[in-house]
Amino acid sequence: MDFSSIVETVGKSIVRVEGRRTRPSSGVVWGPNRIVTVAHAIEGEGEVVVGLEGVEHKARLKGRDVSTDLALLELDATLSPAPLDDGEGAKVGHEIALLARPGETVRATSGIISARGNKPWRTPRGGEIDRYLESDAAHQPGYSGGALVSAQGKVLGLTTTGLLRHVSLTIPVPTVRRIVAQLETHGRVRKSYVGLSLQPVRLPDDVQKTTGEEIGLLVVGVEKGGPGEKADINYGDTVLHLGDDSVKTLEDFYAWLRADRVGQSFPARVYRNGKVDTVQVTLGARP
Repeated sequence: MDFSSIVETVGKSIVRVEGRRTRPSSGVVWGPNRIVTVAHAIEGEGEVVVGLEGVEHKARLKGRDVSTDLALLELDATLSPAPLDDGEGAKVGHEIALLARPGETVRATSGIISARGNKPWRTPRGGEIDRYLESDAAHQPGYSGGALVSAQGKVLGLTTTGLLRHVSLTIPVPTVRRIVAQLETHGRVRKSYVGLSLQPVRLPDDVQKTTGEEIGLLVVGVEKGGPGEKADINYGDTVLHLGDDSVKTLEDFYAWLRADRVGQSFPARVYRNGKVDTVQVTLGARP
């Protein structure tokens, strides 16, 4: 790995992002006038300053998604987009570099890919990340929003400490591409919702025998006028199935609420008053 060449080439697409009162973060030039950074680096809806090679540009927030910790900025200048790699060939042990620009100049640390998952995983806020990707490279203050770069000099994703506490993870390029497309169109990530607050509970033995389920989601809150209330789901009910799928955890529940299901109706099995009822739920779009 020739660090100097990578820093010189890819560094032209790594910017400083000043969108909060505390220290700056970093960002990656995604398109000629688009910057992708981390959502936790942006406070409010005000103007953001983007810095590159001593030149500052004013940027506007195009949209953000806190569930995947991504934000899209728009600016009037034309910058050089970063070279991207979907990371299908990335393996544990491959050499990488983290590039960031928390100050005037680009900075770099190096290491290897220390963990790589092959399946999508869900963040604590319900966002779907295409694969788990972690490196052992030092993540310095201001590095969030910077780039994980392969030995071939291509960006594999954006680094962040905003998804899991005290862990530096990489949001892979396929996830960034998917989220950016929605932020461009809607300014946010569209998600279906039912307007319920839920809590996993272990069902009593007699209820397990009746339902064939060990775990359900207890309804601890119902949004007034929401899809759940309209479907006659009430406080104290226990949700067992949505559509054909069993929902035992909040991760199951959030995974089921896909954007393409907005406006569609599905049967929901709930346990209430000693018996199982089936109600029809029409999913809304999350406000």
